Amino acid sequence: MERKIVGVKFVKVGKIYDFDAGNISDLQVGDVVVVETSRGKQLGEVIEFGKSSPGAPEGGWKAVERKATPADLVSKQVWQGRELEVIHTCENRIKELRLKGIKILAADYSFEGARLTIQFNSEVDEKADLKSLRPDMQRRFAPTQVELRQVGPRDVAKAICGIGACGLENRCCCQFLSDFNSISIRMAKEQGIDGTGYRTVINTNAEAGQTVFHLHFHVLGGRILRWPPG
Repeated sequence: MERKIVGVKFVKVGKIYDFDAGNISDLQVGDVVVVETSRGKQLGEVIEFGKSSPGAPEGGWKAVERKATPADLVSKQVWQGRELEVIHTCENRIKELRLKGIKILAADYSFEGARLTIQFNSEVDEKADLKSLRPDMQRRFAPTQVELRQVGPRDVAKAICGIGACGLENRCCCQFLSDFNSISIRMAKEQGIDGTGYRTVINTNAEAGQTVFHLHFHVLGGRILRWPPG
């Protein structure tokens, strides 16, 4: 079977993942498909078609299972309608357990409801002690498999959105900047400084010398970098 690598996106502003769609002959950009992910079966939109990938990941590309049906789309909407209840239930249990500095950001069901991922951030600990929160949520939403996933400040900013520090009405990360890490890492590798350490600087808006809005990345390395910069 001929490999046909396509790029699939699961959220509007998010990373594009590669899948093998060689088993589907009539696939087009914009089609919604069913794929198997680390969080169970998900619905995603085909963003790039006929993509040329530089090399297969370890274990090969996962296959696109099929195009989504109207019933699949309705199922996804039904489970999405229950996600707000999950957030409220989890927040109430956090208060009962007296967990400090824990903020629930989102709840995400797989489209058929087999898995539930609850994203949270800790303002106190890098590795939060959630006590009995996960097993409590597992019992409450069984038989769905529940995962609690801790995320960092950048994910919090993306979820909340709002005005950026530069004054932009909506932060870049919730509009179009979906994969910041890969940009700086790739630039560092091209310059041969990824192994010794580097600093990423981003210029944006008038006071950073940008007369037309855009993001300008600088990757600095090759010497000892001190703080403040200079």
